[in-house]
Amino acid sequence: MKYTPAQLKRFVDRPDADLRALLLFGTDEGLVRERATAVAVAIAEDPKDPFRVADLDAGALLADPARLADEAAAISMMGGRRLVRVFQAADRLSSLFKGFLTDPPGDGFVLLIAGELSRGSSLRKAFEDAGNAAAVECANDSAETLDGLIDEILGKQGVSEEARGHLRANLGGDRMVSRQELNKLALYKQGDDTPVSLGDARACVGDSSAEVFDAVGGAAVRGDMAALMAALARAADSGDSPIGLLRLTARRLQRLHLAASLVDRGVAVDAALRALKPPAFRREASEMRMLLGRWSVGKLAAALALLLEAEMQCKTTGMPAEAIAARAMMRLAAAARAG
Repeated sequence: MKYTPAQLKRFVDRPDADLRALLLFGTDEGLVRERATAVAVAIAEDPKDPFRVADLDAGALLADPARLADEAAAISMMGGRRLVRVFQAADRLSSLFKGFLTDPPGDGFVLLIAGELSRGSSLRKAFEDAGNAAAVECANDSAETLDGLIDEILGKQGVSEEARGHLRANLGGDRMVSRQELNKLALYKQGDDTPVSLGDARACVGDSSAEVFDAVGGAAVRGDMAALMAALARAADSGDSPIGLLRLTARRLQRLHLAASLVDRGVAVDAALRALKPPAFRREASEMRMLLGRWSVGKLAAALALLLEAEMQCKTTGMPAEAIAARAMMRLAAAARAG
């Protein structure tokens, strides 16, 4: 089965004994971890309880496939439903789980935690096709879901539109990072009844990893090589994720690509910027007007392909991901300067 976030929430609130396994996967690693923790607590109460929780990885299961059934059928010494967590799940486990889901032994619950899986993924298909299992995609926050998270944490406080725009621009790449930054902002405003202002948002979220990424991506897209080298050094010192850097830069280019496509179809520049979701605010709109003169639709498509290729290289070549991401950013900057 495919589970929506709402269905997953209902399961967490009241676990269904007929559901024997769940696959959590997606581009937002923080959201995957957040949901995995919620499911683990719902099943076993204490995810660190060694009598009720067994942790395995894909390599261990491939080396000893029978261990999956053994762990799922084991009876907890202290009572309660047993939880089996499988980390680093991937398509190489699909045959094993197809067989397991046909007739799962015992009453244990199996939770698979994976990264990004394509629509054609055999593991994803095995869970989506099973009647006693479910798959949940954990995608990066959209403007709408990020607004929901902002309102969940800061709704009682109130958030000005300019502050919300800053938060949208600097959060959303990783759910756990976004939640941590918003909780920090809520603590900062504790005892202050006024709505969150742009100054408040910048004071708390301005030094986040997302802003470092924004500085890298912004410099690359503008073709500012000196600023790019400085921003890359900051990102390296912070130990930030190279894949996160590539993805947030891609999101910036996707917005610019959409605006450029609208302008190519005859839409006025200001109208195209207002049509974006969320709309471009003053600072972003000013920069995008300048960038639309440098980047054509074709060049933007090629730049997005470059970032996707770099992400694949980070995952498959074994080369240092930081070097791959930095090279991709420098190639973007060179393309911007040429434009």
